[in-house]
Amino acid sequence: MFIAAALFSTARFMISAFEFTIELIPFQRGDTVVFIPPVGELRAATHWLPFLLKITLSNVDLEMLAAGLEKLADAENMLFFEEQLRSKVGFYVLRSAVITFLCGAGTVMLLTRPIRWKRIVLGGCFAALFFLLILYGTVIAPYNIEAFDHPQYTGAIGAAPWVVNLSEQTLSAIKTMGEQLEVITANLQDLSRQLEQVQLAEPADGLRVLHVSDIHNNPAAIDFIEKVIGSFQIDLIIDTGDLTDYGTALETELLSRVAALPVPYLFVPGNHDSPQVIEAMRREGAVVLEHDLVEIKGLRISGIADPSSDGPSMTTAPDQTLSRISRAAYLLMAEEAWPDIVAVHHPLMGEPFLGRVPVILSGHTHRAAVNFEKQSALINAGSTGAAGVRGLSAPRENPYSMVVLYFSSGADERQTLVMADLLSVQQYQDSFTLQRYYKR
Repeated sequence: MFIAAALFSTARFMISAFEFTIELIPFQRGDTVVFIPPVGELRAATHWLPFLLKITLSNVDLEMLAAGLEKLADAENMLFFEEQLRSKVGFYVLRSAVITFLCGAGTVMLLTRPIRWKRIVLGGCFAALFFLLILYGTVIAPYNIEAFDHPQYTGAIGAAPWVVNLSEQTLSAIKTMGEQLEVITANLQDLSRQLEQVQLAEPADGLRVLHVSDIHNNPAAIDFIEKVIGSFQIDLIIDTGDLTDYGTALETELLSRVAALPVPYLFVPGNHDSPQVIEAMRREGAVVLEHDLVEIKGLRISGIADPSSDGPSMTTAPDQTLSRISRAAYLLMAEEAWPDIVAVHHPLMGEPFLGRVPVILSGHTHRAAVNFEKQSALINAGSTGAAGVRGLSAPRENPYSMVVLYFSSGADERQTLVMADLLSVQQYQDSFTLQRYYKR
């Protein structure tokens, strides 16, 4: 009986857009394990020995999920989901009983001579009944769903407790940011008109490049970007990475909004961006710079991806690795084709280019800075997404920040950086700060 449960217990079933695999594993602790690859698992002691119940989310139909996403939180649909789950589990128990009956009947057939069908059927029924009694007594009857109020977490899903606690706060913050941006938009337009009256006004013949970074899957950041594009007449956007948090396919929903922006979007992957995100950005029409040099609107721009973007790891690579990769990129650059801008995620990767490249853009630190005192202009956009959901739990507030770069074309028709505006929006306030820096 237990051998049958071990060998034939795995089954697949669909509920809405989700495909699950369920397994009943004998001779284990009485736990229920919910495995969600690649982010980890949660485990709770829900019943008694000797079975472990394992449920794996094996696939998500993203098109079906997107079509029904608005209905997912509806009470009727949640009830339907729960009823479907109960139905599938009931069918699974019935299936397991049938398999146990067949195994029991087969065992009796092999062990008895001459063959007597009544004895074989009774043997199968006894095995199925015994299995159902044990299953009912150890799993179904004592099952405690409330054990998942305090589960054990393994992997990246360990962030779940504070994500759940902050979910309402997050949605409220995004809504607040949207309302806040309506006020900020009017202020930006007024400021733009006032700056036109300043004697040292923006160069009329050059480009305006918006530098953003570390959006971390925050839709309010895209709202902010849209407003700035219109108010500051932006020609080009350069994103220095960490567009997502975990680099999963579910997070790429934000990318469609990025693709809809009315100006070219250059993207340099950060350590939180996976190969899935990079491929999705390409499909959406962004210019992805991993180890590339492109020329757009007269600007030569080189981008070097963070090494962690090559795989699912979100960790920051060791300093030696960052330096080695950026040094190799530096040595490969042709003397006659030096870029006007080098864009990297981690500031350390920009160091080999100091004094050789006029402008070095970075992010990662979530601390915005504009430094014209060095041999190259060092510009960090901070976090345009205010560090995402994690920023809400930070002990100090993370502002939404970005930098507008103003270029002027010289006699050789090359674009030269002449000044920069650092825009910062404090969370939960209807105001912003603009700091203007002039290149000497």
